[in-house]
Amino acid sequence: MSISVVHEFLSQQDAECINVIEVTKNILQLIQQNMLDADFELKTVFLGPSIILPSLQASNLALIVNELILNSVEHAFSERTKGLIGLAIEERSDAYVLDLFDDGPGLPEHFDPFKAKSLGLQIVRTLVEDDMNGCFELYNANGTHAKITIPR
Repeated sequence: MSISVVHEFLSQQDAECINVIEVTKNILQLIQQNMLDADFELKTVFLGPSIILPSLQASNLALIVNELILNSVEHAFSERTKGLIGLAIEERSDAYVLDLFDDGPGLPEHFDPFKAKSLGLQIVRTLVEDDMNGCFELYNANGTHAKITIPR
């Protein structure tokens, strides 16, 4: 579904670049419609500038965002009726920093994302580090944060 969101944006805008916030909003909307109970209250927050990425980077980022949001739905929102997912963007001279976060209980104690058996996290790490030459970090701060740094 996340790839289809990117392709829909490309075809509608007749462009080779994608707005990261708009793609994230559409992915969140699809996940809310298809993965959450109808009565679940999902609050979303978007902080920072809107950034535009080339279509290849945007496709990778859509897969990354999709996987991280699905992790929030599965782990942060289980047995809850409401939750928050946010995206904070920082634009540096040499990189974009994206922090996707939720307000769940955070990562389990002693959780090591490099040793986790999660195929989803392995895919995220591969896409960020190998395909986009970026850095990927998971940490706790009033929920789980996934920090992605992508060189400009």
